[in-house]
Amino acid sequence: MIVSHKNKFIFIKSAKTAGTSLEVALGCICGKDDIITPLTPNNSRFDSHTYHHEPKNNEGFTNHMTTDEIRNRVGEEVWNSYLKVTVVRNPWDLVVSRYYWEKAQLWYNLKQNLRNILREPLNLVRYRRLMYRLKLILALTSFSTFILFYRRDWTNSRFYFDSDGKPCCDIYIRYEQFDDGIKLLENRLGIELGELPHLKDKTRKPRKHYSQHYCSWQKRRIEKLFKQEIEFFGYTFDQPQA
Repeated sequence: MIVSHKNKFIFIKSAKTAGTSLEVALGCICGKDDIITPLTPNNSRFDSHTYHHEPKNNEGFTNHMTTDEIRNRVGEEVWNSYLKVTVVRNPWDLVVSRYYWEKAQLWYNLKQNLRNILREPLNLVRYRRLMYRLKLILALTSFSTFILFYRRDWTNSRFYFDSDGKPCCDIYIRYEQFDDGIKLLENRLGIELGELPHLKDKTRKPRKHYSQHYCSWQKRRIEKLFKQEIEFFGYTFDQPQA
């Protein structure tokens, strides 16, 4: 996530919505006093392009912070006066993307986790992450199993709404109309971002329409889990894929 005092905006990073690509581009226009959180290292297995991203002034901030967490951290004056930006995506499409992403990085992350435990054997956070990834091994045996294991806290509502359910952002860029959203953001900020890098985009295969992954009960489960997002943004199951 980014808090840019230079350009007076807050980028709230949601999950599996091309947020990393936009974050890298926005980071290039930030000033020395702005807040930029770290990203995972560039990986040719996952990313089509390489990138440079310089985190700064990020103590107390993390990559995927909720609206409430950011508001409490930056204070009311900054929160209320800065332009708040995020990206939204059709939930049925998002879940398919997350399934392939989790599958692609599961064993890579598991190995990293074990290395971290060997380096920090008394760090309890490392063990909690290990247990989470061991559960993912079972959850990712099939798309149906993944839907059964899918958790409500994996939705993006916490990046779009506050704890009272009120929308928080000034600009919701739609993943399905990404270029139009970027132009709107550029106009509001008076900047040019140029061509965005394509990051974390090499894991989803085959590229069939997301709706072909679902049976009726899977479709209904996602509709229930993402109810707030679907109703507010008007998403439907059969929309064209980006």
